[in-house]
Amino acid sequence: MTYLIRIRPQAERDVNKAYSWYEGQRPGLGREFILEIDKVLLRLSKYPYMYREIHRGVRRAITRRFPIAIFYIATDTEVRVLAIVDMARDVSVWQKRI
Repeated sequence: MTYLIRIRPQAERDVNKAYSWYEGQRPGLGREFILEIDKVLLRLSKYPYMYREIHRGVRRAITRRFPIAIFYIATDTEVRVLAIVDMARDVSVWQKRI
């Protein structure tokens, strides 16, 4: 089964900000960042329960190459992405989005 991925608008903004920052560090790095996020989202669409629950149904996936955490809720049919945040920043932002 493949689960539908739903990304909240706030999480989209998280990605856009991070993309701009990485692209500003080195041209092309932003694209590499997006590819890494896409890899994790693809994994979540197939195996949403592979990452542990950290708080009342919220799970956290961490990218391998970038210090980014993806906070999400898995249901029977979909994965709802709440936040995609840099772990060096305030990661509690996801708690305000439940």
